[in-house]
Formats: sequence, structure tokens, C-alpha cells
Amino acid sequence: MYDELINYMIEMTTKFSFEHEEGFEPYQTEAVAFHFNIDRTRASRILNELVKEDILLKVNTRPVCFLHRETIEKNYGNVENNIYDSFEALKDELIKDIEEGIFSQLIGYEKSLKEAIQQIKTSIFYPDNGLPLMLLGPTGVGKTFMAKLIYDYSRAKKIIADDAPFYVFNCALYANNPELLTSYLFGHAKGSFTGAIKEQRGLIEQADQGILFLDEVHRLDREGQEKLFTFMDQGTFSRMGETTVVRKSKVRLIFATTESLTVFLETFLRRIPITVNVPSLEERGQAEKSQFIQHFFTEESKLLGIPIHVTNKALDILNKYYYGGNIGECKNIIKYACGFAYSKKTNNIDQIFITLQELPGQIYKSSPQLFDHYALKEGGVLFLPDKKKQILHVDETKINHIEQTYRNCLGYFSKLENSEWKESEFLEKCTEEITVMMDNLIFERPNESKSFMMEFNLSAIQDIFRYLEDQYNIKYDGNSVYTLSSYLFFKSHPFILNKQDEMLTKQMLQFIKRQYKAEYSIAAKVISFIEKRMELNLYHEDIILMALFLCKKQIQHHDNRVKAMIIAHGYATASSISNVCNRLLGVKVYDSIDMPVESSIKDITKQMLKYIEENDTSSGLVVLVDMGSLSLLHDQIKEAIKGPLLCIDQVSTSFALEIGNYLSQGKSIEEMLQPLEQLVRPTINLYYPSKRKEYAIVSSCFTGIGTATQIQQLLSESMEDLIDIKVVSHDFERLKKNGMNEPPLRIYDVLAIVGTDNPKIEGINFISLEDIISGKGENDVFKIFEKIAPPETIRKVNDRIIKNFSLRRVIDSLIILDTEKVISKVEEGIKQLENQMRQTLPNDKKIALFVHVSCMIERLIRKAPISEYPNQEEFERIHKKEINMIRNAFSVLEKSYSVQMNIPEIGYIFNIIKSIVE
Repeated sequence: MYDELINYMIEMTTKFSFEHEEGFEPYQTEAVAFHFNIDRTRASRILNELVKEDILLKVNTRPVCFLHRETIEKNYGNVENNIYDSFEALKDELIKDIEEGIFSQLIGYEKSLKEAIQQIKTSIFYPDNGLPLMLLGPTGVGKTFMAKLIYDYSRAKKIIADDAPFYVFNCALYANNPELLTSYLFGHAKGSFTGAIKEQRGLIEQADQGILFLDEVHRLDREGQEKLFTFMDQGTFSRMGETTVVRKSKVRLIFATTESLTVFLETFLRRIPITVNVPSLEERGQAEKSQFIQHFFTEESKLLGIPIHVTNKALDILNKYYYGGNIGECKNIIKYACGFAYSKKTNNIDQIFITLQELPGQIYKSSPQLFDHYALKEGGVLFLPDKKKQILHVDETKINHIEQTYRNCLGYFSKLENSEWKESEFLEKCTEEITVMMDNLIFERPNESKSFMMEFNLSAIQDIFRYLEDQYNIKYDGNSVYTLSSYLFFKSHPFILNKQDEMLTKQMLQFIKRQYKAEYSIAAKVISFIEKRMELNLYHEDIILMALFLCKKQIQHHDNRVKAMIIAHGYATASSISNVCNRLLGVKVYDSIDMPVESSIKDITKQMLKYIEENDTSSGLVVLVDMGSLSLLHDQIKEAIKGPLLCIDQVSTSFALEIGNYLSQGKSIEEMLQPLEQLVRPTINLYYPSKRKEYAIVSSCFTGIGTATQIQQLLSESMEDLIDIKVVSHDFERLKKNGMNEPPLRIYDVLAIVGTDNPKIEGINFISLEDIISGKGENDVFKIFEKIAPPETIRKVNDRIIKNFSLRRVIDSLIILDTEKVISKVEEGIKQLENQMRQTLPNDKKIALFVHVSCMIERLIRKAPISEYPNQEEFERIHKKEINMIRNAFSVLEKSYSVQMNIPEIGYIFNIIKSIVE
């Protein structure tokens, strides 16, 4: 719907003109609603959403009009805003001084190039034929581009005619043949030299009434310079071989050189009164350098017709790299990186990614120090093309060894889950598969002396393991470095998994987390460092394969000590104390969190929860805090701690050293507690973990996870700011099949399941979506929340649920079609069904049909129907009568929307009315 509407607005805006006010009707909401046969309210909502996304412009006339932004900019010029009070206001902004806008194409035209542009304009506007000028600057600074803009500006200002010629000639091409060079510039007579079989006009003559740009003009010999300054003096010249003929030409001359002006004849330089210094890329400052980099990525995005995501670290390195070849080299490096990323793109990915892996090896070879630091912030910048183009995709190759190995491991885990295998068998088969894969990768990897990326991978992995050994007492062997480096060299994209494999992956990850804690902990740390240091995106399958690989290798984590954390306000207070203590103790005891003074307890909690998740704290955790709200930390993390938690207030370096001494000796928290309490010290509190799980509600629907997710959003909206409870959407069939073994029911204290059908899990309340919509579920709502909220709060939640779960609101949330029309057609189908059944359906069945059939219509339109139904063959054999009845009743939908119901879709409608027809 959105794409069709955008295409319609493009088509209409192409015909737009400011001249005919009577022609504005096609751009109004009413016209759009009529064209797409939807209600005006829905049309208005979609149009305004597209305005927010900067796809459309909105003109607040009466009635309001909408235009396609990109088409307007293409036809009239750039616009600054997306909402205008009138067409006059829009027109005023579009009418700009086009001539003055020409030089604005130059990055730095108001800063580093401001003086240069003033000099150029002086040359252009000088009476009669302007003044010759010399562009002086190193290779790659954009002298040729500047010369072309001078030509464009001169035409725009009517200094020269629109069809005036513009010639570019590089003197270096013929520097070793002065005779030929002179011929190209001034022409030659027939027979003037060997091979001159006919007369030839030179560039001076061809460029008459226009502009001639001579690049690398320092390659002209003495005689060539003398002929040029004579021409600049008198406006006359002779072709080679002519002794009596004197010719005239009116040409504006622009020269460019990379050399010092001392190489020219003084008489030649005197004829060039204006010398424009074009600064190098480094001289133009960091801000303009960044502009160039962003501009080139935007241009590549336009050229490739696809968004380009560049990580902040890659941008950081490109900004800090020294470009000896100036703008030209910068452009070529970015072009290479984009081309390399594009060559790896597959059909399922709608953008390309530029990370450290895509940068050319020359950057690492010449400036390896740039790769040794982290970017100031994670994430990246997305560069978008101005318009969509036809994209040529790279064909996907067959499943490689890594993916096949992973899928094999998933199969082994499935056998373990189904009790076909023991855990020992699972681990043995997985490690065997992974070992073979890793051996092959090492064998196929390029030699590090020939591959920049392999060399970088090896260096980075060595640094990561050395750090882990030093800081976390993790022992490793040298082969592991080569193995993981090879794996990272070949692995670049996530695997494309179906829903079942995605679910199996999540279960397998939780299993490894639980059963192989040490290996998982190491793998998580390694992957965290790899993502930050090497800018590789790694995924669940990577941590699974790496953890299983570590189960086989000689990598051990010899550290069962109590963990310790220092948290303090200030830029580097906590890290300074922990660094001093760790150095004096000779072993890493403390981690640290530095918190800005304005940080809230929520900010600190978030970091602590992440730390607890990534570290084994079952032996205990000591937290030293400085003041204020930090002392309330326990209340926020008590649900997450896995062992004793010792909180100590008012930390100091001396006291941290004293506690660190106990920790380095391997003492338990209980052993430390007694001597610490005997000292006159700050507040000390010891807590033990609480076992209560977080409360949650699960939303589920037999028609798929999409509907369940929409129910989840409506429920979350109903409870927002009133009750702190998680709402999780989950697959219905898995709930029905596996019950309490499904992740949401194992992770959370599930209060209820809300959906379109009851998965019938013992001990878990179920509320049907139909009961909520019909109002019959009020008692269930009170029953669910009574143990976690007071009645007045539950009443507010219930009122919101009634508001949010009206039939119209639910269907409007589930589909993007015209809700009015859909409900009308579904109602017609239900009446037909009742006529054929010769009985009236109860309200709950009607509501269920309204919701299900509305979603079905959209699925059929999108050609994404439900494709499977349990025991389908048996259903078709036994219920032929009911299938025909349902198909006939809802044939009105097939005619109205040009769709056809398949058997699985009919089967799920049958499920709703099953209890009545049987």
C-alpha cells in the first residue's frame, strides 16, 4: 500500500506546476482516498506518516496538499523543510540565485576556499576577456573540477554563451615532444612537419569565445611559454609552419600546476595576474575533510542505488588517515571500500556495510596505529541514495563449510533435546565437526604476508588473548589464535535461518550458557573484544561455535575468585582506584564503572546487570561504591545476582587495597566479612540472591507470530507506566507442543497467556482475545494482576485494555487495509455463513472470525497465506461439506479482493466454528 501510494505521488508530482491553482486537486487527501478506494482518515494518516519520513511535502492550504519531495527537488531545486504554509512559501524557497549556487558545490566554499572564489570571480568579471588565472596546488585537490565550475558560472552569468566551448588539455601528455605539444595548442599548416598531411586547428582556435584549461602547465618548454604569453598579450597567434598568416582568437585561459612558480619564465608569469592557491586536503581542516568523506559515501550510495552503513570506527580511521593524493586518493579509497562491500552483498541484505574489514590494505600497511584504538562511540552512519535504482545482486553461493557445520550442530542439539542423545554424545559430535571445519579453514586461509586482513586478524586476536590472559587469567595456546583468525577471515554474514532453527539457536545458546559456563564466558569476552577492536558483526551462531570449540581446546579460565567492582562518580575516579589497586596487588582484582555526576541509579543498574550477565559471580560479588544513590544498588540488581553480594559504602583507595588483599588470597565473602566488621569502616551490607523470576504475560496466536506481536504491543500500551510487567510474544504451536519447556515459561513467572486459542498449559491462565474485545475478560484481568497491583491500578489497566482492544482498534493494528471496508466485507461473509449453518453464531465466535478473517485477507493479498494445517489430508477427506460451506460463505472476499482461500486458511476458520458445526 505504501509503495503504491508513493508511486502515485511521484506520478502526480511529475505533472505539478505552480501556475495553475485549479490543478491542485490531485494532490489533496480526498483525491488520494478516492484513487485507492480507502476512507479519507486512513489516507490522511498514511500521507502524514510519509511527511514525517521526509518522503512527501505538506502544503497547509485549504484543503491540505501533498507533493513528492524528491520529484519537487529534481524539477525545482532543494527544499529545507517538509511542511509549508502555502504554495507561495514553497515557491519562494525554491527560487534561488542559481548562478551563486554553482560554487556552493565546492566543499569549503565559505571557509577554506572563500578567498579563492573571490579571486576567481575577479578574473571572470574583469572587462573584455577576463584575466588569465593560475590554480596552484598539489595533485588531487580538485583543480580540474574547479575549472569546470568556472566555466559553468561564466555561462550562468552570461559572460560567455551557453554553447561556448570548454576544453581541458594536460600538457604533461606531450611534454617529451614539444613540437607535437605546440601543434595541439596552436595548430599546424599542411607539410609543417613529417606526417602533417593536412592543416589542423589547435585548441587556442577551437576554444574561441570559450575557456581553455591547461593542466600541468609547468611541463611547457620555454618556447611554448613564450608563444602563450604573446597570445595573452596580443590575442593573436600563428599555426606551426605559417610565416605570414596571423590569426585571432578570444579565449579565457585557466592554468594549473603542482609545482612552484619559480619553474616558469618571469615574462610568462607577468601575464597571469591572479594566482589561486588551492589548499591540500589536510590544510582544509578536519571539518571539511569529514564533509568530503561523507559526500563520497553519499555519491557511492547514489551510484550503487543502495544504502551504505559505515561504522563509526571505519569513519574515524578514514578521517584520521593522511591522504597523500588528497581528495582524489580519498575518493578512490572510499570507492574501493564500497565496491568490495558490494561484491560480498547477497540477495537477502538490502544495504552494504563498511567496517574495518572493507578498508583497503594500504591504510593498515602505512598507518597501523590507527587500528589500535576504539571509536569514541559504537554504531555508525547510514548514507542513503536519492532515489531507488534497479540493483544487480551478487548471486549467493552454496552453503559453505561453516554454515553446514553449524546446521549439523543444530541437528545434534535437536537430538539432545528430544532425549535421543546424551550430553556427552552431543558434545563429542559437535567438537568433532567444528575441529574438522577449523582445520579446513586454516588450510584454506591466505598467507598473512599476502593478505592485509589476515595479518590484521592475527595481530588483533593475539592482542585480545594477551589481554584476557593478563586481566582474566585465561590461558590459551598459539593454535587457537590461528584458528579463530581464519574463522573470522571467512565469516562475514549471519546465517539465514527459518523460524524453527532460530528458536533452536536460542535454546542451544541458553543450554551452552548453562552447561558450559567457563567456555561461554570466555567466548563472550572474546567476541565482545572482536566486535569493538575489529569491527566484525558476530551473531548467536558465532558464540555457539566458539564456545563449543573452546570445550576442545586448551583454553582454561583459572579464576574462581570472588569478583569485585568499584563504582564512583566522576570522569575516571573508579577506574583510577581500580588501576592503582590492581597494579599494587600484582593481579587483576577490580573492575570499575565511572559514572558522570548526573547519572541516575538506572544508568548504573544497566551497566551492572550487563556485568553480572557476562561474568560468573556465583562465588560472590563485592561492590564498593562512593556515595548517595549508588548505595541503593542492591535493590535494583538483587533479582540478577547468582551468589553473595557484599556492598560497601564510601570507597577509598586504602580500603579497596585492604579488601583486594583478601580477594587476591582467594578468600570467600564470609571469610572477609568478620575482619571487615571489626574495623571502624563505612556501611557494610551482605545480601543473598532472590530466586523470584520476573513477571510476564505471553501473547500468542495460532495464525502466526505477527498477530501475537501486535497483541503484545496493545497489551504493553495498556499497562505502560501503571504496572511493571513484561509482555512477550511467542509461537503458538511451540507453546502447545512443549508447554512449560518453552523459553518464556522457563525464564519468567508467566501470569497469563493472551491470544486467539488456548495452548492449554497446566497452571497458566489463558484469556482469549475474543473475551477481551467483548468485555467478558474483565474478571480475568483482575485475577491476573491481583497479586502484583492494588485494585485501583488494575481498574486503570482494565479501562485502557477496553479502550485499546475495541474490535476496530485491534483490526486496525493488525492490518494496513481500509478497516471500514474489511469489517463490512467480513460481516457480509459471517452472515452468509450463518445462513448456510441455519443458526446464529455467538458473539465470541463472531469476534474471533472478525479478527482472523481480517488478517487472512491481508495475508492473501500479500501472497503470504498460512501454508500448513495439522493433518490436512484427513481434514480434507472428513470435512468436505464444511470446507465448501466456508468457501461459499466467504466468496465475497475472494471477489472483492481478487484472492483465493487455500485449505489451511479454511481449516483455521473451521477451528473457530468447530464446536458449533460438529
